[in-house]
Amino acid sequence: MSRKLNSWMKGYMRDSLQKWANWTGSVITEVQPSYTSQVDSITGTLLGTRKGDYFIRFTGDVLQADLNAARNILARGTDKEISRYMRKEQVQAVLLRRTACFLKGLGLSLVDAVKLGWLDPKHSKSQAFKELVSGS
Repeated sequence: MSRKLNSWMKGYMRDSLQKWANWTGSVITEVQPSYTSQVDSITGTLLGTRKGDYFIRFTGDVLQADLNAARNILARGTDKEISRYMRKEQVQAVLLRRTACFLKGLGLSLVDAVKLGWLDPKHSKSQAFKELVSGS
């Protein structure tokens, strides 16, 4: 029953949003939501941590977490690598690859980022992380 109600509510919300979009001349686009609250909206990498209402960047700068996530959702709408129906693991692989490229520019690796506390250690358990570290 809960699943049916949830499904109905999503449809109702979508219809309501579409009504307002039509009225205002806006466009509604659905995006893949995985990791949007864990990505640094400035660098587009997984470097940083969300703690409650704050997103703490690897530099130590603090952003308002919901604003950071909203910027990531907006960017996701035009992201050519991350499609709406990708699995969470595929999204994580794309983001880890971007993070590795960013770190390479700083002369660092994903392993260095985990040691420095910039990258959540949970990512080191993924297949994508292991492949990027081993060079496969």
